[in-house]
Amino acid sequence: MEGIQWIILSILVGALMILCKSWFTKTMELPPGPRKLPVIGNLHQLNKGGELVHVTLAKMAQQHGKIMTVWFGGQQPSIVVSHHDAAWEVLVTKASDFSSRTLPYMSKFSSADWYTLATCNLGPFWQNLRKGLQTTTLNPHTFSAQVHLQEKDISNLILDLKEEASLNGGIVKPMIPLRRTTIQLIGRFCFGAEFEDKDGFVENIDTVMEETIRLSGHARLVDVFEFTRYIPGFRLLFKEAYELKRKIEETIRPYIRRYKSSTNCFLQFLLSQEDYSEEVVIFNLFEQFLLSTDSTSNTTSWALAYLIHNEKIQEKVYEEVQELTRSGRSREEMVTIEEVSKLKYVNAAVKEVLRMKPIAPLAVPHQAVCDSNLMGMKVRKGTPVMVNIYAVHYDPTVWVEPERFMPERFLSKPDVAMERSLIVFGAGRRICAGMDLAKLQVALTLANLVNSFRWSCVSEGQLPDLHKRVLEYDYYY
Repeated sequence: MEGIQWIILSILVGALMILCKSWFTKTMELPPGPRKLPVIGNLHQLNKGGELVHVTLAKMAQQHGKIMTVWFGGQQPSIVVSHHDAAWEVLVTKASDFSSRTLPYMSKFSSADWYTLATCNLGPFWQNLRKGLQTTTLNPHTFSAQVHLQEKDISNLILDLKEEASLNGGIVKPMIPLRRTTIQLIGRFCFGAEFEDKDGFVENIDTVMEETIRLSGHARLVDVFEFTRYIPGFRLLFKEAYELKRKIEETIRPYIRRYKSSTNCFLQFLLSQEDYSEEVVIFNLFEQFLLSTDSTSNTTSWALAYLIHNEKIQEKVYEEVQELTRSGRSREEMVTIEEVSKLKYVNAAVKEVLRMKPIAPLAVPHQAVCDSNLMGMKVRKGTPVMVNIYAVHYDPTVWVEPERFMPERFLSKPDVAMERSLIVFGAGRRICAGMDLAKLQVALTLANLVNSFRWSCVSEGQLPDLHKRVLEYDYYY
């Protein structure tokens, strides 16, 4: 009986909160948008037929405009931007006006109360973190010193895939090996060149990252309907979040102690900051793994999927790699990091994959830090602003045949519209600091995978579904 009383009270409190916020927003001048319903806002329109949210929002923008108001629940309106000019204004021209973050409440448990580089608001703390990352992990000297280790990782990846294929009739599942290879790379940049996978770190960190991503889906629901925080059943999600926080700490803490004397790494910088708590250190390290692993491994996997769909393009990639040497390159030879920059078609293919399958189709939400305006429309302080990168990347006025995988579009010099419309890593002050490293890692991996194997798909006798969120296919070479 007590549980039912809590549910009723929570619903009443939630309804009151919604009414108060609805009254407040009536006085706001908002951009046009789809008609909303009480309590749920536009949620009923965002999952029609299982369509991905960013795709639905892109279609809505065709009707309501490149700047539109969408209600994720009935409490808080969000402005969704779906055009490169408006996105550029948010991210670059008026970056100082839209530099704050607005994140699901539960994300605080995996980000030291939003004290990490990706989750904190713009300010001295963010600037210090960004500078520390660039002067250690992303320092050219640090990168050069680890090139041979990065190439060794790819060599080991190829050997592992060959062994797996030999045991399974030529069939491999590349996703997990790709993820583990990326974790090794990020491990060295975080903990130093001496980093080794001891005590199952790679597997453990991969597991907690998967749990974090899964829990983030529930976090959005709790954020949309704030009153659910007080319903007993939903309180279990918070217990799960606390448990996940503990697992992350237990995974990373021993490696902080083990590599506390390492130099030229992100850990060295974090430990040198006297006002950084252990929690801040742990979750800034964790964030590097979380943001890098899925982005590079998923992009590489999508690249393989597109090459399987387009055999002629796969052949062009292979021929370009072979042309690196006059006599022809053996499939046993590794493509080196030094050679990757010479592979114009490979790099064009990587850009095309990033355009068609952006890492975060709906970029991390921004928030107006002051009353401002966007493309001439007023935006009140505190309003969430979301950039639909997917919509920008599929704008037919910028990209010829946007649904077609066509690396050739990046072989000629892009015009201004194209440059401003390829924003997979963001733009302006908060552009991804590891952008160049990510693109290089994907290009290096892809060049070697195509050089070593000829890829096709045998999962259920069909080609990979390019409309899925995540690929889960067996590949054959």
